[in-house]
Amino acid sequence: MRSEKRDRRISDRKKIDVLVNKFMNGYPYLCKATDISRTGIRLAKMSEPALKSAPKYMGLQFQLPGSVSIITASGEIVFDDHRGGELGVRFTGLPEASAADIDRFLAAQHGRGNC
Repeated sequence: MRSEKRDRRISDRKKIDVLVNKFMNGYPYLCKATDISRTGIRLAKMSEPALKSAPKYMGLQFQLPGSVSIITASGEIVFDDHRGGELGVRFTGLPEASAADIDRFLAAQHGRGNC
């Protein structure tokens, strides 16, 4: 039996502090992104109603620091800390231009520390 815990992430995460529009059921909700990787993003809920059955999939729009481009993506919730209001979201749809913007951001952050 293995005692070590395996990390499912395949890419490094970098700290980030940006606002994100999270679209669920056609409605936008403002969140704060706290870290990002090439495969996903961690969000902190800011103000949204408590939903009986929150959707698992969402649309995302945000702008990375130092960029004029708007990143668009779709994602799937893979972690939900209901008490703390944090969500782990895996990108399920990431246009090539948005992926390139994230790659450039992560490369510029190289060596500045991971989460």
